[in-house]
Amino acid sequence: MAQNILRTTATRTTKNAVCLTSRSSYSSRATSWFTRFLSPAEEKKLYLGITSSFREKLVEQSNKSTQTYSHIIEHALLTAKPTNKVTKIGMLSIARMEQLKIDLDAAGKQKDITKLRQLELEMDHANLNTVAIYNRLIRSYLWSNSLEHAEQVLRSLQDRGLVPTARTFTYLIQAHLKKNQLTQAKMLVDQMRRLSLLGTRNEFDCNIMLKYYKAAGDSHAIDFLWRDIMLHVDIIKPSNTLYAMYLEHLLSKPQETKPIIQLSQDYMVHAQQPLQLPQYLVWMKAAKLLAETDTHKAEHLLIHLIKKAPPKTSWDKAKGAITTIITSYLSKDQELKALAFYYRLGKMGVPEQAFEPQMKQSIQSALKNIEKQDDKAMIAELEGLVIAP
Repeated sequence: MAQNILRTTATRTTKNAVCLTSRSSYSSRATSWFTRFLSPAEEKKLYLGITSSFREKLVEQSNKSTQTYSHIIEHALLTAKPTNKVTKIGMLSIARMEQLKIDLDAAGKQKDITKLRQLELEMDHANLNTVAIYNRLIRSYLWSNSLEHAEQVLRSLQDRGLVPTARTFTYLIQAHLKKNQLTQAKMLVDQMRRLSLLGTRNEFDCNIMLKYYKAAGDSHAIDFLWRDIMLHVDIIKPSNTLYAMYLEHLLSKPQETKPIIQLSQDYMVHAQQPLQLPQYLVWMKAAKLLAETDTHKAEHLLIHLIKKAPPKTSWDKAKGAITTIITSYLSKDQELKALAFYYRLGKMGVPEQAFEPQMKQSIQSALKNIEKQDDKAMIAELEGLVIAP
């Protein structure tokens, strides 16, 4: 029994010794069972030495990086070329580009082809890739009546791999249309189609394309283009000229009045500039035509046209439309509307000579009929029609 107790005690003692030995190798206390390799003071001195050396190396490497970046920046600043000179890719300075536009316009207006050739050589030598400046060159050549040189600019752009814009083509199409060269214009339009440039969003380009389709007799293309213009009306902002041009197309097939009504409504909403005489006259034709089918809309259109009429326009130009509208109202037994229209024109300053003598007699007869009836309700309705916009 005593032997077992001694054996158990010895075993526990051995295990405890192993455990303590294991702990001592990771202990830094002075009471460790084994002798330390370095004293605490020596350990601290070694730690500080290693840390100091590491910091010195870190500062040294940081200084080298800073010096390297400084050298790179200094080299870039010293070797950079002034911005007012041609860069390494051959582009001209902004100042020269602006002056080039002025020079191109001046040479074109003076029809100085020699000067234009010099400017073109400068542009080519500078390796310009801005198509807009070459469009300006094309326009200047066309001002100088040199369609051949203008077309050569287009070929040069294509040879250099530059993609022309819609304006590149519309300048040339316009020139061919002026010469009645429809075949050549068609070739340019075909190129635009291949390059997907027909969906233009510029009023000038739309104007030229509408002229081309009209000359080519392509009614479907005209209508398609106009629908696209109306879809982007706030961007394109069609002019009075563009509206009048499309109206002429619609008037060529007067059996269809709905498109004319729609166009007149779009015109009154979006076009606010005064009309020129040719535009005024074509719109008066539309007002006269609509009076036979939609008298009320014709009246609104006529009043708008009178407000936008060119200065000093003879009232004889509006007499036909005025007569047709009043006649249409009277023929439909709408005497009140005829009288209201007559009084509204008077309030706008339309003189008596704008009415045919026979028409004035009809107005007087209608007025007498209402006075005979002495109907207060009818008189009130008439007053309301006169005041209504």
